[in-house]
This record gives sequence, structure tokens and C-alpha cells, in this order.
Amino acid sequence: MSSTMRRKSLRRVPGPRPEPAASDVPAVSLGRLTKADFRADEYLKETLRSAETTNIRQFRKGLEDARKGASKNLQKNVYRNYESFVFISKEISSMERDMQLLRELLHGINEMGDELMEPEPDEASRVGRRRTQRMSMANQHDMFKDQLARLWRTVRESQRLVPFAPGRHVVGEARSVSELSPSTLQTRQKVDIVVLSDMVLVAARKRGGGAQTVLVADRAFELANVSVADVGDAARSGFLVKIVNRAETFLFGFKGGDAKNEFLLLISHAKAGVFADTGAPPPLPLAAARSEREDDGGAGEEQQRQLDALDIHIARREFDAATELVLRLQGRGVKAADAQAAALARLVLADLLMPCAGRAQVAQNVGLLHRLGWDKEAKGAFLAARSATIRNRTRQLRLEGNTQLYIRELAIVYFRLIRNTCDWYAELFADPTMISALIAWVRGEMAGYAVIFRRHVFHAMQRFQVVASCLNHTLAEVDILGHAGLDLKFMLDQEFFPDLTACVRSYEARSVALLTKAAGEDSL
Repeated sequence: MSSTMRRKSLRRVPGPRPEPAASDVPAVSLGRLTKADFRADEYLKETLRSAETTNIRQFRKGLEDARKGASKNLQKNVYRNYESFVFISKEISSMERDMQLLRELLHGINEMGDELMEPEPDEASRVGRRRTQRMSMANQHDMFKDQLARLWRTVRESQRLVPFAPGRHVVGEARSVSELSPSTLQTRQKVDIVVLSDMVLVAARKRGGGAQTVLVADRAFELANVSVADVGDAARSGFLVKIVNRAETFLFGFKGGDAKNEFLLLISHAKAGVFADTGAPPPLPLAAARSEREDDGGAGEEQQRQLDALDIHIARREFDAATELVLRLQGRGVKAADAQAAALARLVLADLLMPCAGRAQVAQNVGLLHRLGWDKEAKGAFLAARSATIRNRTRQLRLEGNTQLYIRELAIVYFRLIRNTCDWYAELFADPTMISALIAWVRGEMAGYAVIFRRHVFHAMQRFQVVASCLNHTLAEVDILGHAGLDLKFMLDQEFFPDLTACVRSYEARSVALLTKAAGEDSL
């Protein structure tokens, strides 16, 4: 009886549930998932038609593993091809600038053709003009040659940048001018600017023998290719003039308003002489705005009053009212408003380049530039100003022997300002095509942080405890960025992995050398 009950009890005890066979679990077909005509509903019905609950869970786990693997591969591919993407983007931007320059040149050629269609003067006036030219041409050529020879003697290496050319002469010069950085407004060097009939020569002031100062030719611009803008007379910016030569921008500061106005007058006179021979209008923004008013055809007294009011708004830096008025004039087809819109946009752009501007002011300036059609310039100025802010905050940190504390503060400055910049950028520039510029900027700032970190931690041969502590501070700030949706760990790994490897190898070499020395000195 007891043996019978024992057999029944043994029969009731359930055994372990068998694991699903590998063949029963539906396989994840990556080939079908990557097809262009993939349909999720049909794929799930076909794959899980006869699958059990356990098999479905295994299938879901396989899908999650495939998703994680695809995400990692995509991230690596994007980073691997990112330099090519940035290079191609810069090439496209350069081509756009070249196309804009080509349009301006074609426009000038068309206007030259219109001027050539004017009737020729009569025979008497032509003969008188030729006689006058023959009488003064010899003296004029001699005077121009003397001016160039004097310039070559005064400014070293100027003959290389400004060689002899028929009709080339000196119009005037501006002395003791400060060349500034457009992003930080810091003084780069003291220069003299020589305005010629067809070129602008910038000569740097350098120390020669003893305390003597000599002038050395730094760069030269063709006058037909430069655009000159008056940045303004604000107390915080000084008396500044910006010169744009194709894709390059240069900022110069003058001692006072009279010196600045005299330089602008020299440029205006030189351009008027150059373009008088070609029949094309001089492309000075502020001068063109006034000269084109008489050519608008049908512009009445009301338009004249509005153009004068626009000048007043720009002079007073009332950018909101000036933007409203210039857009209204452009909508009516007033040609003079285009040049004034460019001058207004350059002034707003100069304000945007200020590194310590507040969020409200930055948003206002970006909004004005967006309305004026200067989105790309606003994007570049905004990122340049944020980089200048990071540099200024970094210079305020003090290194007093505690490397760990310095790296901790450095990480806080860099990564929190990067996070704030990303938040601002998302609000100010909603166009998805502009996100590549932000990624390039973040990559550049990460490289800058890595340079400072490498100099103070790896190159200084710190102990492993110090290296680990500095890396932990950096990773903590990167994790904060990750919670905000900006994962930069993979960039950090690629920046520091070679340095960590070199640090371990160096420590190994030192340890082996010490052990070899100790073994050699041991008498036993």
C-alpha cells in the first residue's frame, strides 16, 4: 500500500519545463528588415504564425539586440564619414559664394553695356579732350610712379603685393589703426592702411632694430572685390569698420570718428574713380543707398521720406523699426532699400558676434537676420560668439597646483556651455538643414577640450589616481549631456583612447626599468 502511494506521489511532481529549442525560435531576418518595401504587419504574421509565448519573447529579445547593433554601426559610420561630409558642405558653401559673385559681375557687365549704348560726343569736344589728355598725361604718369616708389621704400615687401600698373596711384592712408578679431574684438596688431586707386594695402607695424618701428606689407585687396561697412560708433564697440573680401572678413578699429569717416571717404573716392572708367556703380553699401535713390523711377516724395527715415533708424541703431521699414520698401521694389538692408544686416551681425550677449538679445538679433535673409551668416556668427564665450570662461579658471579641481571646473564650463548652446540653437534655427553646422561646432569644441585635458593630465605624467579622477569628472558632465539627449561618449572615447594606451605603456616601461635596475643592484 505504501509503495503504491509513493508511486502516485512521484507521478504528480511536475518536472522542469523544457527550454524552447533553437529551431523553434523565429529568426530575425535582417535582409527583410532592410528592404525598401518592408511591411511590419505582414512580417510579424508570417514569422509568429505558430510561435508560442516563450518563442515570441526570445524573438523580441533578438529584435532588440539587432536594433542596438544597428544603432552602434550607424553611429560609427556617421562619425567615420563625418569629415567628408563637412568637407563637401564647405565646398557647396564656397560654390554658392562664387555663384553670387558671378551674378554680381554679370549684373555689372549688363550695366556697362547700357552705358556703352549712349551717343558719342561730337568731333570738336573729342579733339579738345584728346589735346588736354596729351598735355597732362606725361606729368600724371611721373607723379604716379613717384608715389609708388615712395610706397615701396616706406613699406617693406609692398612691391610684391602692389606692383607697378598703369594708372595705379595712392589716394590716401590711415595710420595707427588696430586690426581686431571679428569674434572676440581682441586687438591682433597695429597696422597702417594705404588706399590706392585700385587696391587696399594693409601694412603691419613691427619693431625693427632697437626701438624703431617699421612697416611690413601684410595683405592687399583688390578694390573691386571688397565691401566696406561702417559697424557703428557704439561705446562698447568703438569706431569700427569691417572690410569683406570674398569669403574673408576683417575688422579695423580707429581712434575716433573723424579718422574713421576720413578712411570711408578715401574708399568712396577710390571706388568712384575705379568704377567711373568701367561704367558700373560702386558697391559701397551706404553710398549706393543714396546714389540709387534718383534711379528708382517713380519714387515720389513719400519714398524719399521713408528712405531718409531708414537712414535715421540705422544711425540710431533702432534695428526693429529699420527692419520693418526696409522690408516694406523692398516689397514695393525700391532698389535703394537693398543696399541699406545689407548695411543693416552687417550691423546686426556685428552685435551678434559679441561673446557676452544675453539670450534675449541673441534671439532678437537672429530673428532680425532671419527676416533680412541672412540665416547662414547668423548661424556662423552665433557659433563663433559661443566659442568665444567658452574661451573667455576657460581663461578665468585658475590652475593652482590641483589638477583634479581644474579639470572638474573645465569640464563644467565646456560641457554645460555646449548644452546651453545646443538648446539655444534648436530654438533659434529651426531649419533641419542647419543641424550639420552645430554638429561640426560640437566636434570642434570637444577637440579643444581634449587638447587642454591632454596637456594637463597625460602630457604632465600624472598618477593613475589623478588620471582616473579627471576622467570621472569628465564622464559625469558627459552623462548630464546624455540625459539631455546629446550623447558624446563615443567622441570622448575616440579622443582619449590613444592617450590612455600610451599612458599605460609608458607606466609599464618605467616599471620594467625600475625592476631591472633593482635586480641589477641586488647583491644576492
